[in-house]
Amino acid sequence: MILGIVRYCRHLDNSQHCLHIKMKFCQLVEILMHRRDDLSFRQEMKFRNKLVEYLSDWVLGNSHQITAAAAAATAAANVTSAAVNVTNENKETIRELDCAAVKAIAALLAELPLQPEENDRGDIVEAKSQLFLKYFTLFMNLLNECGHAGDEKGKEEEVHTIDMLRTATIQAMSNLLSANVESGLVHSISLGYHNDLQTRVAFLEVLTKILQQGTEFDTLAENILADRFERLVELLTMIDDKGELPIANALAFVSPTMQVDDVARVFVSIFEAKHLLYELLWNLFVKEVELADCMQTIFRGTTLASKVMASCFRMFGASYIQMLIKPHLEIMLSHPELSYEIDPNRLDGDINVLLAAHRKNLEIVAQRIFDSIVSSVERLPPQLRCLCTCLYNVIAQRFPTLNHISAVGTVIFLRFINPAIVSPLENGIVDVQPPYNVKRGLMYVSKILQNVASHVLFSKEQHMRPFNDFLRSNFDDCRRLFLQITSDVSPVQDAQNPPLAMSYISDANVVTLHRLLYYNQEKIGEYLGSNRDHKAGRRPFDKLATLLAHLGPPEHKSVDSAWAVHGDLSNTRFEEIMTKQHIHEKDEFKTLKALNIFYQAGKSINGYPVFYYVARKYKMNEHHADMLIYHVLLTLKPFQHQKFELVIDFTHTCAENRFRTEILTKWSQVLPHEVYDNISAIYIYNCSTWVKEYFKFHESFLSALKGSRKLQFLDQISRLNEFLEGGSRLPSTTVSLEEDLKVFHGALKLSHKDTKVSIKLGSSSIQITSTERTKVLGHPVLLNDVYYAGEIEEVILVDDNQFTLSILHEQGPLSFIHDNCDEIVQAIIHIRTRWELSQPDNVVTHSKIRPKAVPGTLLNISLLNLGSPDPSLRSAAYNLLCALTGTFDLKIEGQLLETAGLCIPANNTIFIKSVSEKLAAQEPHLTLEFLEECIQGFKASTIELKHLVLEYVPPWLGNLTRFCKQSDDTKRQKVALILDKLITLTLQEEEMYPSIIAKIWGNLGQVSDLLDIILDSFIKRSVTGGLGSTSAEILADTAVALASSNVDLVAKKIIQRLMKLIDKTCVSPTWTLEQHLMFEDVGILTRYLLMLSFNNQLDVIKNLPYLLHFVAMLLSTGPIALRASIHGLVINIIHSLLTCSTPSFGENTQKILRLSLTEFSLPKFYHFFGISNVKSAAVTAFRFSHRPGERSMAPYAQHSSDHSRLSLGALEAITDALLEITEACMLDIPHCDWLERWTTLARSFGIRYNPSLQPRALIVFGCISKQVTDLDVKQLLRILVKALESFSDVTLIDAIVMCLTRLEPILRAESPIHKALFWIAICILQLDEVSLYCSGLALLEQNLHTLDSHGVFEYQSIDDVMMATREPLEWQYFKQLDHSVGMSFKNAFHFAFVGHLIKGFRHPEPETINRTVRVLTMLLTIVAKPSKRDRFEVTAESVPYLAALLPVSEEVRSRCRLKHQTVVVGNGMANSESADSMDADVISPSPPSQHFPLTDSEKESQLAARRQKSCEVLNQATATFPTRANSVAQSSNVGVIGGTGSDTPKSWKSLDLEHPDATSGNTSGGPSPSSNRPLFRPQRSSSMPTPRSPKNMDGGRIGSDVDERTRNARTSVSGENSVLLDSEFLTDYATQALTLSILATIVRHTTDENEARILYQYLAEASVVFPKVFPVIHSLLDAKINSVLQLCHDQAILEAVQSIIHNMITCDEPMSQQPPQSLQSLGFGGLWRFAGPFNRSSASADSAELFVNCLEAMVETCLPGDDGDDVDTDAAEYAGSLNSSVAVNLSNSLSSLSVGSPTEKDSGNDFDLARRHIGAHKRSASFKRRSKSSITGKQHEM
Repeated sequence: MILGIVRYCRHLDNSQHCLHIKMKFCQLVEILMHRRDDLSFRQEMKFRNKLVEYLSDWVLGNSHQITAAAAAATAAANVTSAAVNVTNENKETIRELDCAAVKAIAALLAELPLQPEENDRGDIVEAKSQLFLKYFTLFMNLLNECGHAGDEKGKEEEVHTIDMLRTATIQAMSNLLSANVESGLVHSISLGYHNDLQTRVAFLEVLTKILQQGTEFDTLAENILADRFERLVELLTMIDDKGELPIANALAFVSPTMQVDDVARVFVSIFEAKHLLYELLWNLFVKEVELADCMQTIFRGTTLASKVMASCFRMFGASYIQMLIKPHLEIMLSHPELSYEIDPNRLDGDINVLLAAHRKNLEIVAQRIFDSIVSSVERLPPQLRCLCTCLYNVIAQRFPTLNHISAVGTVIFLRFINPAIVSPLENGIVDVQPPYNVKRGLMYVSKILQNVASHVLFSKEQHMRPFNDFLRSNFDDCRRLFLQITSDVSPVQDAQNPPLAMSYISDANVVTLHRLLYYNQEKIGEYLGSNRDHKAGRRPFDKLATLLAHLGPPEHKSVDSAWAVHGDLSNTRFEEIMTKQHIHEKDEFKTLKALNIFYQAGKSINGYPVFYYVARKYKMNEHHADMLIYHVLLTLKPFQHQKFELVIDFTHTCAENRFRTEILTKWSQVLPHEVYDNISAIYIYNCSTWVKEYFKFHESFLSALKGSRKLQFLDQISRLNEFLEGGSRLPSTTVSLEEDLKVFHGALKLSHKDTKVSIKLGSSSIQITSTERTKVLGHPVLLNDVYYAGEIEEVILVDDNQFTLSILHEQGPLSFIHDNCDEIVQAIIHIRTRWELSQPDNVVTHSKIRPKAVPGTLLNISLLNLGSPDPSLRSAAYNLLCALTGTFDLKIEGQLLETAGLCIPANNTIFIKSVSEKLAAQEPHLTLEFLEECIQGFKASTIELKHLVLEYVPPWLGNLTRFCKQSDDTKRQKVALILDKLITLTLQEEEMYPSIIAKIWGNLGQVSDLLDIILDSFIKRSVTGGLGSTSAEILADTAVALASSNVDLVAKKIIQRLMKLIDKTCVSPTWTLEQHLMFEDVGILTRYLLMLSFNNQLDVIKNLPYLLHFVAMLLSTGPIALRASIHGLVINIIHSLLTCSTPSFGENTQKILRLSLTEFSLPKFYHFFGISNVKSAAVTAFRFSHRPGERSMAPYAQHSSDHSRLSLGALEAITDALLEITEACMLDIPHCDWLERWTTLARSFGIRYNPSLQPRALIVFGCISKQVTDLDVKQLLRILVKALESFSDVTLIDAIVMCLTRLEPILRAESPIHKALFWIAICILQLDEVSLYCSGLALLEQNLHTLDSHGVFEYQSIDDVMMATREPLEWQYFKQLDHSVGMSFKNAFHFAFVGHLIKGFRHPEPETINRTVRVLTMLLTIVAKPSKRDRFEVTAESVPYLAALLPVSEEVRSRCRLKHQTVVVGNGMANSESADSMDADVISPSPPSQHFPLTDSEKESQLAARRQKSCEVLNQATATFPTRANSVAQSSNVGVIGGTGSDTPKSWKSLDLEHPDATSGNTSGGPSPSSNRPLFRPQRSSSMPTPRSPKNMDGGRIGSDVDERTRNARTSVSGENSVLLDSEFLTDYATQALTLSILATIVRHTTDENEARILYQYLAEASVVFPKVFPVIHSLLDAKINSVLQLCHDQAILEAVQSIIHNMITCDEPMSQQPPQSLQSLGFGGLWRFAGPFNRSSASADSAELFVNCLEAMVETCLPGDDGDDVDTDAAEYAGSLNSSVAVNLSNSLSSLSVGSPTEKDSGNDFDLARRHIGAHKRSASFKRRSKSSITGKQHEM
């Protein structure tokens, strides 16, 4: 009736009279809601929701806002007629109507769960949220309108009406939100931060009201659905004051017959789980017995009580009855020969005998079963005993004078025991049907037992009378049995067995209960309302109705999933495939199933099941057609063998809902044919124009349906209901289209064929229904096109009789003709506009709020708005705070009291802070939710309020530790989430950045327990952003604030994390660090270090070793800004050492630190750090800034132009500089272990395979080690072996060699490794690698110097010493090495040695050339030592070195003159500036008389000189020799090219004169080292041990005076007395040939004319002195001489060459003599090739392989063992730990090595002089002829 009235009122106009009618109706609704307890409503929740919808439309349609919006929409739609006119005289009435409507809505919304219509998406939660937003937006618009109207001046009555409207609106919003918290709070909570302050005020008042109303926020919980189902169970099992079950009794009474079985099953399972089975049975049995006329008729029908009893027996007695009957049945089955037939009519033969036997058999079985029943009474399930007790009590109460016991027994045997005996197979006792004789016996036994239970003798059946004696004998036992089972169980619930939780109740039973209650709720309400105590029944029903409204409609009863999946699904191949793929378990399938596209519901009038297909719910672009087909198959499966009917809903179906042609084909192939055969009828509802065209397009495919009687087209639901029992189960969205329609008949739709239609206008849709039938599949059909309000794009009134309608996705506008076009257009505009206004402008959805988050969320809203500039908002916030503390019992010590009209000043920050501090201390459990909401509110606040938030948040930050210490991972994750949000806030809030740093991160830095998780969050976010990103840089800067309060801890954790990251790079190593996956992490942490390194926030004193280790490992790595960061880190470290208060460094240390700051800023150090092109490292490192306007990524986007792998020499130089700083500072710190820790770090990385870091670590280890054992060196050699095996990482080999070079001086003097290192250096030279040759030569130089300082060469020649070292491996390894390189140390040691050294002249680096000259000069001295002669004296031992030095040493040329001619020096030779420059760089030999042992004090004093810098370290000699040509051009001026190398401050001193004053011998005129850098000592550090001086037999020591005397003695030898090429000194053929070969090889490969001039003059001399030997070098000189003759213009060279040719031509030696020996026969066939330019080839790899074999054998056999006696205990222990660490940590390069199989010794002698070069004579003759012709041609040209 009420809905009918409101529908009538909806169509009234806005006249004064109609408005008053509407107002009265609203007042009626309000009164109805206030007295609803006295009234009975049908479908109350749906009724109230419908009224809210209608009344809200009135508010939308009548308010000023809707009028303005309608006018705007009309103008936009080009409507020519006037809009809705609202006259001034009606304005007041309309406002009063708004007020009355909102009051009525507020009354309706009280405790009203919203019930939206089911949307096509199937998501009822989303639909409910949208409906909430619609109403909430309406109310917010009303509040805004009230605010605007209040600002205008008007009558007092109008102001009063506005105030009433505002109050009613707030009440309506409060009721709406209170009843729908779970749907509305997340959508509305953001209004607490709305830009409009009046909106905030209103919302805060709403929040205050819902708190005062006692709203429960438990509905926000994640498990709310489970809680609601539990409350549903509680309502069902609720017992009222009378001990009755109102809901259960009502459901039992109103349930239709077809649902009785479901009700019984649900009742038994739920009440038993709640331990209320007795109460259920009592209520049901009482009603059953009350209706019975006598005791014999109870439980005889199919009543609910009987069903419940049967369910109890079935659920609780199954196992008991099986235990009772099965043993006896098995006995009967084991004796199939026994018969139990006692009916004479069924027997043949001797009847009497058979009857006697059969009766005996039957009595035995019956007695056994009865005895079992009597004896098993203790095992009877308690539920069944409870049932018996309840039944006994009910019958005794109803029939007090009758035999109650027999009644109970009758029921037990009749309903429970006897059915199991008669039908054992059906009751699950046996698996197969018993034989006939056994079944007859069981039937007779059941009769006997039933009569025993009933205490009745047989009378009617004659053949049963013989058993009466049996009955009488068991009557007493049966009575005792019944008394026992009915009296032992008390109906009182056992206290020790509490009710079961919901988890123990089957979900299927709960879902069934929901369905039963939902579809019967109206009947339940009527049943409870019909009671005499109407209000008593009303209360539980109201709770039930509200709960069912919250739960929403149940799912359509679906097929049991277990049956559907595991049943027979093998009908089609399609089903097999889908089942094997477990499609039914996928989320996509579950989502599609939940949409209810296809479902079964109800039956037709023919009794067939009805299936529904809703076409519009299927979206071809969103849903998988195969899954839909599979879902249909599963749904049809239980009904595939019976008839069914199908309803297809085509309402609002369009192209996106269609099936493609191939999918239609698949439907026909997949569905079994019996499905099509079993379709009894197909009902098509709402066929549209598009469906018609679709059917026409697929007419051939649907030809079977054309004209079929099974197919029926329906256009009204009422017609459909005629075919369905109980009405249709179409979706509510379909059904609602026929409700409240305004129909315009007689319209004409204009198209190519005009059609008569009816226009139906609903609340949110338009329907265009044809009035003329159209043929579709042979059937006459009325087409109905449905368009929703959201699809209406434009409506245009063409004239008074025509309008056009534009619809979304339609090809063109629709044109209509009608007499009332203006009214139709206005109605359409109203529909569209109302829909638009119900859509929120900006939907701001808050994050999901849980019940425990409500106090924290509302607390932040109140505190934040307390600081608002608006006084009304401050008052509202204060009242909210009061309500909040009262509702949630927050301990605020009575400071707050809600008061109306309270005046709160704007500056109340102190009050807000005090409230926050007290709550943070008293209510720490609110911390997580409060902070999360603070961050949410911060983003939406103004600058002023943001500062306020930063004031009241800090007291809560310390509480975060409470949640980190707990084992609850969820809370820890919540803390991490809050920190991540704070990080996001820091990154986004540029203007607030300084305040956030100070207030948030500064306070968090004081909480030590949070630092780990904070740094985790920082690093994770930085890595996400990437190296150099805005986030990474800002967070690195923010880390400074963390460290400001806790320097030690932050520095420690950052360093530890970076250490772990660098350490992890060894797990999966890469060639370069930049290629590693963790490089960005390393780079980011490096930036953190840089930010923290200023002002000693890295605690440098504690962490210096780690910082220096990082510098060494990351030096010159990554992009240019990162390289500059490493440089800046070093500068900041030194700065921190200078500025730190503790410890206090001495003046000398401070000077060193200051000079280091200057030194590291020099361009050369910029080059070392890889930033040579940078003007300022500090600017480059900090060019990126997170300040506004400077967010450039340039330093990280591009790499340095010189981006290459780090030079090991640069690393060595920087390490030495850092070492000097470290040692200087260590002198002022007692017991400082910096160096030991740094060494340990370097060693640990040096022994682990990592191509990117291992070479660096080895260099650092070599530079900073203070002591080394044989085992350490052996470990390095093993690493070298593995590196050489692959020969792919030359840098690693280079680093190992350089490390050995630095370690050798501190190795014990007695170690045999010294001598082995000589051959290792030689092998390195043989690898023919440019970089390795340099380091190998340095190792060789250091080795010779070390051995010489140990006095090894005083009395033994170098060849004897070294050849003896390799003797054990000579034939197996070294012979092969010599053979591969083509120079035999065994045949001619010195020449082979020189052959390896002169290759250094071809090296591209001047420093290596200088070192080559130094080594050759040193060897002159070493060779001369054993014989105590002048080093320039020409002997067979010294001639190779003199010959090699000839082109580069003026002194050698002056001391070793030509015999037959004067050396002509060309104009290109420069004058000499230093006659004794060579002596400045070589160690002078000591005369024999000076060799005396050193005293202890002298040994001590010399210990400091034991360790010198490598030749590689900062050797500035390269600066003075920019090119090879220049160096040779000045060779006549400077005896040794590297002579000026000692002028540099950090030049290598290991080969300088050993006496401290030896540097005074520098005569070059350059400044001394002390003048450049007085504070930097020549040695690396003062703490380094110094090698011992060479020992003297007489106890003396070589000093400067000895060197002076030696020099004088040497210069006294006249040049005339020493001739280099003299047959008197070079007597044997091999020496002569090899000497000439050395000269020829050098001249062959030289490119310098000065060298060539000198060499050709000496070769010309040789052609005279050694005419027999000279042909050996013809092949070397042939091409070179031809080139000289053709291209050279130097007169001296030409003359020398002419002399050579002339001497060869005029040679008087007979040509017929034996040809000269070749270089190959002398073992030097590879001399000229090896000594040439560097050209790495496959021969290098072969040499490396031979070297590996030799080195393996040398390490494992010749060098001291790991447990040798000559190694001290500490060293052995360290070696053991080192080896164990190798085994654990290293990859293949560092594992223990095994000696490879040695190459078998060759049987032949490679150096047999009998092997001659066959073509030597022929080549000699040819050479002479070519030379003669060349000379002739040259003379002609001249």
